[in-house]
Amino acid sequence: MRFHQFDLNLLVYLDALLTERSVSKAALRVHITQPSMSEALSRLRDYFADDLLVSVEGRRMVLTPAAQAMAAPIRSILLQVRAVSTTTKDFDPETSDRRFSIMSSDYVAEVLLKTVLPGLRQCAPGVQLQIHRLDMEDRRQILRAELDLLIAPEIVVFNQLPSEPLWKDSQVWLVWQQNQLVGETLSLEQYGEMGHVCTGMDYHIAEFLNLSGVARRAELTVPDICMAARAIEGTNLIATMPRRLAEIYAKPYALRLLEPALDFPPLCERVQWHTRQENDPGLIWLRNYIKAATASA
Repeated sequence: MRFHQFDLNLLVYLDALLTERSVSKAALRVHITQPSMSEALSRLRDYFADDLLVSVEGRRMVLTPAAQAMAAPIRSILLQVRAVSTTTKDFDPETSDRRFSIMSSDYVAEVLLKTVLPGLRQCAPGVQLQIHRLDMEDRRQILRAELDLLIAPEIVVFNQLPSEPLWKDSQVWLVWQQNQLVGETLSLEQYGEMGHVCTGMDYHIAEFLNLSGVARRAELTVPDICMAARAIEGTNLIATMPRRLAEIYAKPYALRLLEPALDFPPLCERVQWHTRQENDPGLIWLRNYIKAATASA
């Protein structure tokens, strides 16, 4: 479709190019070949009489001033088109083949796979979920509506976008069943003396322990909390993690849960979406489905 001699299909490609600042990444983003994206960029340069993206230092590409100025308006146009196309359609989970993108921590992903996915396959067999690992920088994609949902702790979601509580979880201590150094209970002194499995994302635990005057001896640091659970089996290590996740991993990895001798603050997970998707019937259905499934877990 053309509007004032401009092929409106190119807007999607232009948005991808301005966001990714890479022809190859933009092509992957919109599922076309790299030569096709290169051709689209050439047509866009001809239309706007501007290079839009220029190469510096050999490989890195940056936006021209004109491209920087049009990035936000183009994103806004596409969001408005998306909002119109979704809010004017009914959503039937039994027949829909829509793909929803969700960003979450590995902990949340494990809970979703355990509680949401089995029932989803029954009531919405064609619906697809694409789960992205939570990253403090990449989570900003929700500000551009490049994600359908962000599921994250209260301190991580954005105040300027709508969100709602999803669940609260308590922290527990997790040890190997055959750990002879640990009885039915564990004192704070013993806890501090043990070797701990820590992750780069448990900063809230580290901060609380520091404020409480409790030191941890980190013998092993791993990228994610699920790996921490697996690392405990066969060792005398201990980990502090959300109860829901600990219960998932306890049986398959021969682990047992201990109630902490410290009153950790609850972990409060929220689900967030972009304002322009407020009335999206598909997202409303998915949010409600996730809330119901995780509430009963």
